[in-house]
Amino acid sequence: MLERKANLPPARDNPLVQTMLLWMYAVLLMLTTKWVYQWNLDVGLVFFFVLLLPFFVMLKWPNQPVVLYIGLMVLLIGKWIYALTTDPLFGPDARGYFRQVTFYPQLDDFIRYATEHITTNWLHSSAYPVFGLMYMPFYKFLDLADPLVIITFNSFLLVLCCNMTYRLNDKFFTYELSESGKRTYNAVLIIGLLASPALMYMSSVFGKDITCAFLGLLCTQLLLNRRYLLFIIVLFYTSMLRDYSIVYILSFYLLFRRNFKIALCMLIGALGVVFLKVGPTGLLNSFMLTVFLFISPNPFKALNWDMEFVMRTAEAVYMMISFGLSMIVFLRNKETRSFFAMCLILLFTFGCTLVLVGFVTVTERNLEYGVGTIGDNMVRKKVPVVPILYMMNAYTLAWLFRPKAAHSKKGEACHPRKRQISSLQRISEPAYGAVLDRSEASAQEHVARDRSAAGALGARNALLPSQAVDSEVRR
Repeated sequence: MLERKANLPPARDNPLVQTMLLWMYAVLLMLTTKWVYQWNLDVGLVFFFVLLLPFFVMLKWPNQPVVLYIGLMVLLIGKWIYALTTDPLFGPDARGYFRQVTFYPQLDDFIRYATEHITTNWLHSSAYPVFGLMYMPFYKFLDLADPLVIITFNSFLLVLCCNMTYRLNDKFFTYELSESGKRTYNAVLIIGLLASPALMYMSSVFGKDITCAFLGLLCTQLLLNRRYLLFIIVLFYTSMLRDYSIVYILSFYLLFRRNFKIALCMLIGALGVVFLKVGPTGLLNSFMLTVFLFISPNPFKALNWDMEFVMRTAEAVYMMISFGLSMIVFLRNKETRSFFAMCLILLFTFGCTLVLVGFVTVTERNLEYGVGTIGDNMVRKKVPVVPILYMMNAYTLAWLFRPKAAHSKKGEACHPRKRQISSLQRISEPAYGAVLDRSEASAQEHVARDRSAAGALGARNALLPSQAVDSEVRR
């Protein structure tokens, strides 16, 4: 019994214990935030982000504390800037979501309304009651009716999105990458997601986009871990919240499974549907929209460099440069082509999906559809696939800044470890040669002594009388 207890893993290495500690701290975080919010809303926001730091540390991250510190500090600074400069009720959808908070005084009233609406219109249900099932319990638990409270809800989900993206890559990423490249990849990916202005902005407004990204990653994790029942339940809810969510869920799944054939078939099917429904204009818009996933907001418009959009526009410029570097890495290194080709195919498929959604939106409003017509806010629509964009960015930088291989005199590449071994061999050669020289000299000395002894014996025998020799022979 004592031996069994001694062999038990420590609590920090036990996933069940870690999960229980996370849930316990999350409950404590909610209770403490509720108490401070009742006193002062602004102080409550600051207090929430302070208490979020231990929760962030308790999650599973790589052993790179500097990376985590930089990413978290940039996130907190960005959230503070957006909280001061951004109106959470930025559009009609945001105002509609918040109106439910004030219209239903009790959570039971909203649950009855949402249940009735979903059961009667589950094929064409509105996003208002469906999304309300996520944030209304949070609001009613805090007993507040202020739109700023959504910042805490979305920020909590944003941290989980970043962590889930890292954990999926840590467990299921199998594309070619060295050990040092893996550390660079993790560092760029984590800092990129935590510091993304698009994600920081969308988590500072009253919208469902961060929730959709979180649920998409959760469905991917459940599917990869073969939790099929939970996957179906979460997928059902996610599809009601955003009807084309299955596209980016399958995109993540195929990317980690490296199933190129199915991804290509999915793209061909999407292109066929776009051609049949929209025509050649839709195909051109699909290509343009795939490019806009990297460079939205458009940095070539002067209006997008105003203070309200400057951070997101700067991110678009960074992504545009990163995309150009990705093409260079793609052309120079054959090992990277499978990853980049898979990402581009999946993003092109997602672009086709957004073209179909935009076409339906434009035609329902009786507007003209033409080349360049998108029909919706691209910064909002691309949020679920932002992890793929930053995975491409991280993979590119990991290959660009990998340790350079040494080259021999013949021009053949050598591994750095092999170079160290060869240098050690060169250092040991003189000492080893000296040992061989001493051994050879001693051996020659022994041979010389034997020859001299044999010569002396022969000379002594020559001086003996012939009779003695003859008598010895006769004997």
